[in-house]
Amino acid sequence: MTFDLSFIWAVIILVGVTVYIIADGFDLGVGILLPFVKDEASRDEFIDTISPVWDGNETWLVLGGAALMGAFPVAYSVILDAFMLPIIIMLFALILRGVAFEFRVHSPSGHKGLWTVAFVVGSYVTTFMQGMMAGAFLEGFSVSNVDSVIRFVGKGTDWISPFSILTGLSLVVMFALLANFWGAMKGHDTLRLQLESKYKGIIYLFLLVLVAIFVAMSFSGRLAPALVGTRLYLVAGSMIIIALIVILLLFKSMGNGARFCLTMLSVVCGMIGYVSLFFPYIIPPSITLEMAASAGSSQMFGLVGTLIFLPIIIAYLLWTYYVFRGKVSEGDGY
Repeated sequence: MTFDLSFIWAVIILVGVTVYIIADGFDLGVGILLPFVKDEASRDEFIDTISPVWDGNETWLVLGGAALMGAFPVAYSVILDAFMLPIIIMLFALILRGVAFEFRVHSPSGHKGLWTVAFVVGSYVTTFMQGMMAGAFLEGFSVSNVDSVIRFVGKGTDWISPFSILTGLSLVVMFALLANFWGAMKGHDTLRLQLESKYKGIIYLFLLVLVAIFVAMSFSGRLAPALVGTRLYLVAGSMIIIALIVILLLFKSMGNGARFCLTMLSVVCGMIGYVSLFFPYIIPPSITLEMAASAGSSQMFGLVGTLIFLPIIIAYLLWTYYVFRGKVSEGDGY
């Protein structure tokens, strides 16, 4: 019995990215929504809801990058060349956000507002860059393939387009929706009521962006040719399911925990539709998994290590969420 190691690694990367979008999504979304929380005490409580888990959530981003480098080094090289600038901007924004998170707590009260602004800016920039890269990835890469040597030959600004800007905005809205239900689920009455008063507006905005993305794909010279046959059914089907899920969130009788779980489900559906646009290519529109894969022995070596350490990472993160379950403690975090 043989195993398709490239496919297994693709699934591992997909799962890692999906978990990252959910876990760091509500994390980044707290920074996105923070300016819309009225009082300082509620802002402190909102940030307290992510204080035990925010750094661990970014583990999945590291996992995805390391898996891509080890299993598909050609894809890693091309993507890094094409997205050098947005990756650098994203990393600086993450650093700013991490520093601001800590300094906001420990700095003199007069400087707290400055670090709050830095935290918000870092959250917005990180999310927007990730969304732009996701859109640019779908639009494809200009590569040369001479004597089986695959190189990126496009420009450093190819990632900037109306479609990538639209996907950047959509990710900001999605993360805001995740954070809204997370904060309402974990926060006490003052914070919960503030967030519950905002979720309908976020949902309507998200539905608008979702329709705009599908229309943009339908008229895109790069993406429209891919929307045929099974791919069209998967993309359209996933978007319809996402829309139905999001509409369900409008029912007042639903609890915030259920809303948060349904929003996570919509992320999973979105990833299915997203991947269906380019699979089995890992560098759209021409480089397949096999063409970009490392040697089979390298993939097997990495897979053994992953199967040993990944369950440990998952167990640790699940234990963290279990320990810090329930409402955040008022006044002093957890």
